[in-house]
Amino acid sequence: MTTALRDGHETERAEVILARYRAIRHRLPPASFPAQPRHAPDLGALADRFDAVLFDAFGVLNVGTSPIPGAPERIQALRRMGKRLLVLSNTGSATLEDLARKYQKWGFDFEPADIISARSVLEDHLRDYPQTMLWSAVGPAESRLDLLPARTLPHGPEALARADGFLFLSSAGWDGAKQDALVAALKQHPRPVLVGNPDLGAPYEDTMSREPGLYAHDIQDRTGVVPQFFGKPFANAFDAALARLPGIATSRIAMLGDTLHTDILGAAAAGIVPVLVTGHGVLKGCDIDQAMAEADIRPAWIIPSI
Repeated sequence: MTTALRDGHETERAEVILARYRAIRHRLPPASFPAQPRHAPDLGALADRFDAVLFDAFGVLNVGTSPIPGAPERIQALRRMGKRLLVLSNTGSATLEDLARKYQKWGFDFEPADIISARSVLEDHLRDYPQTMLWSAVGPAESRLDLLPARTLPHGPEALARADGFLFLSSAGWDGAKQDALVAALKQHPRPVLVGNPDLGAPYEDTMSREPGLYAHDIQDRTGVVPQFFGKPFANAFDAALARLPGIATSRIAMLGDTLHTDILGAAAAGIVPVLVTGHGVLKGCDIDQAMAEADIRPAWIIPSI
């Protein structure tokens, strides 16, 4: 049951989101994991093991609108060591240019070319569809839906009838009534659903927001329409990252993230070394051993912060 609204998102209790992740685990990529993760004090202690590092943003580089203390300095130190660094984010509502400006405001020197988002991966795959298709884009106006490389119209009653497919980029402003209307429209006329943020939830202080992935799996359960997901943990996001790191063995690439079912699972499935950051994000204050056991997902390394 929805408990509140935060930043325009419906919210849910964290245990409900985590239970939902376990329920849809069979829809996520298969992967193998070490019997036991190893521990290190920070990323600096592991730097010699890797030639490239992929960073999730929330819980790794920042919390809310503030950088994690020491994170910008760590990025600079890694650059001085000659490491290749990329941000791999499940954000669907911001352009790469907007993301770069946000990170730069926090003291990071990432440029748009250093960032791969779920939205940018979706945009690349949109070009595989006929340009004549008309898409209903779900997301707030500030998501700059007009910049998508496709014919779009704002989501609403007209879109439910006219659209050839649906692009689910953000759940801001989405609610149960809109979900029910979309489900009814897809039952009557099945169409493609492309999801630019596979996350089921994102953490706040005492709850979690309902994210596009949660609604997308509900669509699959209720209509039989199988959404196409873009972003972690799915291979398309990691393929996009590896394409920017030619000549670097996956065993020399680390993925730093705070979530087991997206960052850690996706990295393991791609053959990249998963490193779980526990001090700031989804698992802050949790029993990490219990969380890993319940998810049956384990990283290669655990660090409290970068």
